[in-house]
Amino acid sequence: MANVSKITRLTAQKKAILGCVRDFWPIHPSSQMVYQMVKKNVPSISLGTVYRNLNSLRENGYIEEIVIHNEPSRYDSHVDAHLHFKCNDCGELYDIDNTSLLKSHTKRLRDQGFIVQRSSIVFQGLCQKCYKKSDHITRSECAAHGKIEPHVHHNNSSCKICGFQEECSYHPNK
Repeated sequence: MANVSKITRLTAQKKAILGCVRDFWPIHPSSQMVYQMVKKNVPSISLGTVYRNLNSLRENGYIEEIVIHNEPSRYDSHVDAHLHFKCNDCGELYDIDNTSLLKSHTKRLRDQGFIVQRSSIVFQGLCQKCYKKSDHITRSECAAHGKIEPHVHHNNSSCKICGFQEECSYHPNK
């Protein structure tokens, strides 16, 4: 985690973006999801401004960026040391609090001469819900957006699974 005391100023836009990331918790939103939500309260905000402010909040230790290969970055307001688990079926990203695992790895690395300043570990596989499902294609609940009603109209710019407008980082096109 970066040193929070180094931040120059928490502007109104940064406060709105930080509040949005915190409001999503335990969901880990993409920058697009943050932009869509913040734009409702700050209509003049641009996507570029959201990107710059997310980066500034990350650099100053207010949020964590989670990078998963070939997917949009996700953001986490839980900045204490923890792990993540990403379900390859539903796309949900879970916080895994296991400080003993982190401490043992950090100690091993220190014993080998390394000083760990930050770590980012994402396990991937199937969550309990998806593992127990017999039909992995039918989804009645979206990890990011809650229950999906069968009558939800999906337009061309919405996620085909949950109807979230624009990009839904929880349901990448397969």
